[in-house]
Amino acid sequence: MPGTAPTRFAYLGPEGTFAEAALRSLGAPSEGEARPEASVGAALAAVRAGECDAALVPLENSVEGSVPATMDGLVTGAPLVITREVFLPVAFVLAARPGTSLAGVGTVASHPHALAQCRGRVAGLVPGADVVVAASTDLPGWASARG
Repeated sequence: MPGTAPTRFAYLGPEGTFAEAALRSLGAPSEGEARPEASVGAALAAVRAGECDAALVPLENSVEGSVPATMDGLVTGAPLVITREVFLPVAFVLAARPGTSLAGVGTVASHPHALAQCRGRVAGLVPGADVVVAASTDLPGWASARG
């Protein structure tokens, strides 16, 4: 309803993602609902279906530019209105199981935009690792040991 502050938010999940951090930076009501969605399309669909009042999804990043999934989601389906913009500084961590050395990392998986932002650093730290595109930057076990 126009003029009513949103209290039910969808965001690109899972929990712990940059999208959730951006949502929290807005001071989203603690009594409201913050619902992680598996994709940008699912977050936008939750708004269109009336299940959520608003969605926070990535629109652009400083290295890769616009986020295609968001652009596609905004131009397909019922019209949505962008009401706010959040600038969120990000930092990445190369994580592996305890005891894994850099030489033992065989695969690095993350979102394409994150991989682009870290391309040089990943190549320098784990030059032989396979780089795999994933749906999110927040993946349990996203750096795996060489087999």
